[in-house]
Amino acid sequence: MCQALTMAEIESIADASKGLEACGDLFRADPIGCSPVTVTLYPGRSSKLLRVTHGSDTIGAAVAEEDGWTLAPLGEGAAEAIADELPIDRRLQLTGRPGDVAAIAGRWSDRCDGAIDTGDLFRWYRLGELNEPKKRKGELAVASRDRIDEAVTWLQAYGDDVGLPIAADVAATRVSDAVNEGRLMEWRLGDDIVSQLIVSPVRLAVVRLNAVYTPVALRKDGYSSAIVAAVAAQQIARQKVDHVVLDQPAFNGATNRMYRRLGFESVSESLVVWLTPKLR
Repeated sequence: MCQALTMAEIESIADASKGLEACGDLFRADPIGCSPVTVTLYPGRSSKLLRVTHGSDTIGAAVAEEDGWTLAPLGEGAAEAIADELPIDRRLQLTGRPGDVAAIAGRWSDRCDGAIDTGDLFRWYRLGELNEPKKRKGELAVASRDRIDEAVTWLQAYGDDVGLPIAADVAATRVSDAVNEGRLMEWRLGDDIVSQLIVSPVRLAVVRLNAVYTPVALRKDGYSSAIVAAVAAQQIARQKVDHVVLDQPAFNGATNRMYRRLGFESVSESLVVWLTPKLR
């Protein structure tokens, strides 16, 4: 345990199931805002989750991912507690609400005289009333294991497109998990696969559509909108799903317009920055 200036306390939780339970008050209060964290927690697996509390209340949470940390919305005092816990011996990626990221980055930088890059802004959307595309060629399918290699390549290409490169081993794990759990979806035009996306596990009645990718040569024919609309309709029809969310870099105007045309409504922004310590 360590304490921040507001007497907030922080603990590290290594079990995903325990983390979901311990932070349940925070996660249930804002299931959409917390979804970037909750969808990364797999019950039965190890994880590294930082839980910040004030008294009996959870006021913040952060989960470790491959290159850094993703934040749930933070209450007063949580940013200071998390910033004091983050390592200062290596470069870190930090993702969360812009104000929370700025607060943590500033305090972290004071600890190690570190540099903060300008970062990238992402917009988060929630499905309102779905507007199905009028003309939609092709059909939705669940990907099989024989597509894993190609799907990994496509996932890495997606990461390059949005400015968040994904290492080959990380991409392979994400794709394998998605295929094994029936969460890698593809859009087929005859015998050809023309688009894909990954559906998150359901957490607190929220599901996230992620890594929507259509190869460059196949774009502008509506395949991305077709697969997003089809999967969104499929997911919202499930009894345990109340909200379908997705995110997109703010700089990609065409894709942001596509999501709004489909009926997705902007609900928040997240900022991704890199923190680089001054190594001595």
